[in-house]
Amino acid sequence: MSRLTGVSRDETISKNPRAVSPVLADLLSESQLQKTLSGESPVSQKAVPSLSNSIYRLHASPLKDNEGAITGGVIIVRDVTEPAQAEDDAHDAYRRLKFHVESSPLAVIEWDSDFRVSRWSESAVRLFGWNAEEVIGKHVNEWQFVFADDVDAVELVTNRQRQGVEVHGLLRNRNYTKEGAVLFCEWYNSVLHDESGNLVSVLSLVLDVTAKKLAEEERSALLLRERDARRQAEEADRLKDEFLATLSHELRTPLTSILGWASMIRSGEVEGANANRAMETIERNARSQARLIDDLLDVSRIITGNLRLDLHPLHIGPIVDAALDALRPTAAAKGIDLVTDIVPGDCLVRGDTNRLRQIIWNLLSNAIKFTPRGGTVKIKLERGQTSAQLTVVDSGEGISTEFLPFVFDRFRQAEGSISRKQGGLGLGLAVVRHLAELHGGNVSAASEGIGKGSTFTVDLPLVAERRDPARAEERRLEVERRKSSRLGLTRLDGINVLLVEDDDDSRNLLTMMLKRQGAEVTAAKSAAQAFRVLTHATNPADPNGAPVRRPDVVISDIGMPEEDGYELIQKMRALPENEGGLIPAIAVTGYATRKDRERALELGYQVHMPKPIEQRELLMAIATLLQKK
Repeated sequence: MSRLTGVSRDETISKNPRAVSPVLADLLSESQLQKTLSGESPVSQKAVPSLSNSIYRLHASPLKDNEGAITGGVIIVRDVTEPAQAEDDAHDAYRRLKFHVESSPLAVIEWDSDFRVSRWSESAVRLFGWNAEEVIGKHVNEWQFVFADDVDAVELVTNRQRQGVEVHGLLRNRNYTKEGAVLFCEWYNSVLHDESGNLVSVLSLVLDVTAKKLAEEERSALLLRERDARRQAEEADRLKDEFLATLSHELRTPLTSILGWASMIRSGEVEGANANRAMETIERNARSQARLIDDLLDVSRIITGNLRLDLHPLHIGPIVDAALDALRPTAAAKGIDLVTDIVPGDCLVRGDTNRLRQIIWNLLSNAIKFTPRGGTVKIKLERGQTSAQLTVVDSGEGISTEFLPFVFDRFRQAEGSISRKQGGLGLGLAVVRHLAELHGGNVSAASEGIGKGSTFTVDLPLVAERRDPARAEERRLEVERRKSSRLGLTRLDGINVLLVEDDDDSRNLLTMMLKRQGAEVTAAKSAAQAFRVLTHATNPADPNGAPVRRPDVVISDIGMPEEDGYELIQKMRALPENEGGLIPAIAVTGYATRKDRERALELGYQVHMPKPIEQRELLMAIATLLQKK
């Protein structure tokens, strides 16, 4: 004590211990001194500033005589600086370790030798949702924690850990949260065994890799989508190349016949029966080219969503008859027998006459094209409870099982090589499907395989017939028009036509068509020239004094230099009625889109006819316009 306080023994005798030295005053409080003298044994530990903050532990005990009476006290002071520092360091280390464990993004779970939870960190609570008191002491199988499909793998790992085969390991499995969500987890396990090799505990650090797993799955799915997209792009590119090659072939082939026969006629090399054959060949190939162009335009309208229908109630039977009449010569040329089974009752649908005719014509012509010489094509029309069903069955080449799902796809053909047996662009059936769907119906294809024929079925919803008495006369005129069209070409005797066309060949052809049916034709090669004819016709005589008759109908091209057909019709409709402002007008043009038609009708034309022009259709359009007038 002398070394500690710096005070000699003799200087302390009979003095209060607290008064001996400031060191003792710091270590021994007055209350501790009184407790000691009253029989207690207080203990205290303090750092003494005057001794470089060294740490001392003080033990005080009462001193008793033989009878147990307190006669004084004993104070023992020990320097515990090094042990206390070691204890503090250990406590700090434990505190830091506990902080990091609880704050770690990895859940910390400890299992005892029976694989019951003995530690469940706060990070485990945050990850899985269960509080420590809910799981401490539970075996891993006693609550819904491991995903059902992963239970066997977890049991296999625990057995390896119990046997000492696995000391450190990584296990990937799925776990449930308290709310029932599924997490993808990585378990980093450390196994502790005693000296005898018995399992003491397993410490698991659990990392939630759900986001990583989902990202990997998304990345894999993205790679698959990119691969599929690349394959589809390559397929589309291949189909495009095949289509362009096919288109070139399908356009050049009829052109060869047209130009060849035309040049031979021009040179006088074709006479007699060959002349009729030449004209028939030219007409057939020109119609073929027109159909190709129509199909291309229809597909363009389908892709852009601009294909529109003029829907009204109509009977589908006469349309089927008309299509059959048109294709009988083609079938007869191949020796194909057309067998019909048309229901005698009415099949009234809400449809577009021209588009329904296109559906039926495409299916029939397709069946005839793919049926070998001497085969059979059956056409059946029957009325169901809610729909009219048209079925076309052929005994032709049939459709392979592999190609059947793609038979209605655009630009897809079963034969893609230059050695293919049949022509066409592979657009007809795609147009049929889209038109059927626009009518509220559907089309399907069936075949038992190559060489076993094919069946195409179109279902169109029926509608209830409502006859409007006010339209009786219009229906009568339509019936008369159809009858006259079957009997021959419409006559235009006494009709004065103003024809506006800048192309010399087209103008001469149309003039000849109209004059051969009795029309009087005034031909103009520009809109300005045509308007001069109109304005002169409003006067009693032209500038030379010759009488000028006002046209009964105007037929005008749209695409003309300087002033087009749109400008001409606007100037016409601006004229007073008594000066020709209401003369019926027909637009004849190569601009055949829906927008072109809508614009022509909006500006004042009553009829819009895309080129090439069929003589019968032009004559009937003129007759219908004049009847309405």
